[in-house]
Amino acid sequence: MDITKTIQPGEMGSKQLYQQYGEKLVCVRYRIDKLLQKRYTTVELIVAEKPFFSRTPHINVWVKINYDEVDLRQQVKAAGAKWLSEEKVWEMNYEIAKNMKLKKRIIKRLQEPHG
Repeated sequence: MDITKTIQPGEMGSKQLYQQYGEKLVCVRYRIDKLLQKRYTTVELIVAEKPFFSRTPHINVWVKINYDEVDLRQQVKAAGAKWLSEEKVWEMNYEIAKNMKLKKRIIKRLQEPHG
């Protein structure tokens, strides 16, 4: 089956299902089965909710980015990094820095957010 359309709650095509499922509705999907020549409407629902606690501590790091690396500076800023003007470094979450392949640019690890 192929997904032909995904609709968020409140959009056209989801209103009746939103009335039925309320806040538990995550999205509505339309699927087609070309072999059987049928169209299906499916819903994704929240069926359980519990608190989530990360097993790894929140660790921030200082990352060095050169002034002329404009695109990279914009990317880390969009990822939630904070510019520390006195230190001339960007402070950001270690996991985000790692995912952005910035591990070699890390100059300091912190346990708690700076400031």
